Amino acid sequence: MPVPYSADKDDLYFPARRAVFFPAGRPDSDAALCVEMARLAYCQLDDSLALDQARIRKVLGGIEFTDCQFFESPTGPRGGGSHGFLATDEDRKIGVLSFRGTNAGDPSDLMDDLDAVPRTWKPGGNVHSGFAGALLAIWDSASDALAAIRGFRLLFTGHSLGAAMATVASTLLPPASLYTFGSPRVGDEGFVKSLAELDNRRYVDCCDLVARVPPEGMLGYMHIPGDIFYIDLDRDVEKRDPRDPYIGTDQAHAEEEYLADYAWRIGDVPLRPLADHAPVNYVLPVTAATP
Repeated sequence: MPVPYSADKDDLYFPARRAVFFPAGRPDSDAALCVEMARLAYCQLDDSLALDQARIRKVLGGIEFTDCQFFESPTGPRGGGSHGFLATDEDRKIGVLSFRGTNAGDPSDLMDDLDAVPRTWKPGGNVHSGFAGALLAIWDSASDALAAIRGFRLLFTGHSLGAAMATVASTLLPPASLYTFGSPRVGDEGFVKSLAELDNRRYVDCCDLVARVPPEGMLGYMHIPGDIFYIDLDRDVEKRDPRDPYIGTDQAHAEEEYLADYAWRIGDVPLRPLADHAPVNYVLPVTAATP
């Protein structure tokens, strides 16, 4: 069956509003588990930006996770700031640390995204100041929780800003694997060298704009070297070298198709590079591609 694609503005700006999480139950693959955990981190209360802890716990209970701890740094009357959770499965000895990405209604998230001046990072090199600051706002609580489950297999994940935070966190406490979706560039060569031994799975959806910022070479920013898991126009997920000419050709075709089929429709995102960043456009193909 063809994998669905969404150009709907709500799926980009309110990723959890209409989401049905884990409709087929708990997946067997770490990739499918992490991509949905990254989207689950967008669940928020109706009257604030705080995580909807009750909804998240209900979802996690439905896939046999036994506990969940939440980490938030409210900075305003509606509860903006950094957000994440650690889901644990005591029976299978696994923990998934998921960070929420940029919330369009939270000015503090937007400030973190724009604060691109590099800062020296103790594990190595220089890191994006906004991403590091977003993580450090909740890292003490998160690291305490992680210390309490020493011996568990740890997975770190996130989408967008959440992916950047998960990447920075991996330099402080390396997980078994890092799964990122729509991640921006996070640091310079020295920073990425500090992650050289990490099992890193970076997913990029076709034309996703966020995966291209900050621009390559600006202030030394670069992605972690190695293959990416590229989601193409046909919604197939394949491991590819980022320099593969196929990617540029596929992106050009995707943008042409988008102009014809979606850009003109009321309620749709006007540009494919933005629509491709919607978490659902990672969840559906990654889930379909893995057992």
